[in-house]
Amino acid sequence: MAAAELLKQEINETMKSEHDLAKWKLIVVAGLGGAALGLGKDQPHYWLMLCIPFVCAYIDLHSYQYQARIMVLARFIREESHGDPTLKAYEERCKKCREGKAFYMGQYANLSASVGLSLLAPAFAVVPFLEPQRKMTPGAFLAIFLWLVGIALIVVLWNYHTRVIKRVNQIDVATHRAA
Repeated sequence: MAAAELLKQEINETMKSEHDLAKWKLIVVAGLGGAALGLGKDQPHYWLMLCIPFVCAYIDLHSYQYQARIMVLARFIREESHGDPTLKAYEERCKKCREGKAFYMGQYANLSASVGLSLLAPAFAVVPFLEPQRKMTPGAFLAIFLWLVGIALIVVLWNYHTRVIKRVNQIDVATHRAA
């Protein structure tokens, strides 16, 4: 019984860490955006905006790792815990809620924030180059290409995460073999 409670505490601590990551994403992106716009003493460095997708992807990757850990722990409690029947029943109920996508709003908010914040970047980083007196340099084209790679990275990581979660739900916990 004590072991199942420790596992549940681990889930709760992991969820707190995941929420902290969401806060840090906003803080880091805001700081990067502020530096890019020259809100400090420096001149604007618009190209810094094009780093936002990579920052979002990096933080998302850690968040996805936490989500996978939560899923493994919850499944173990549900299927292998022989202690607290209430905790086991609760995890069974949570499984049904997950199947109905009731717990995915946070994940969708996280993905939406990454994509939305990343799509705002070109408005500040590229628009100055659209002025007739400014020319697009090869460096600017490279920066836009890297920005597109960052956006693609966010999407690829999301797809990878959904496959990992699906696999976590298919693994036979007792034998550690895919079902």
